[in-house]
Amino acid sequence: MTSIGEKLKYIRKLNKLNQTEFSQMIGVSQGALSELEKDKYKPSDIKANT
Repeated sequence: MTSIGEKLKYIRKLNKLNQTEFSQMIGVSQGALSELEKDKYKPSDIKANT
């Protein structure tokens, strides 16, 4: 089964975005995206930027 981190990274790379660009699009910090892609955190553990 593919993890949420693998899916996020796949979508990001498919759209030829770096982590900073993609994180701004989805409303999280670049650091949070990095940790999500590594499956260190689950999305419910991250508070979106407002």
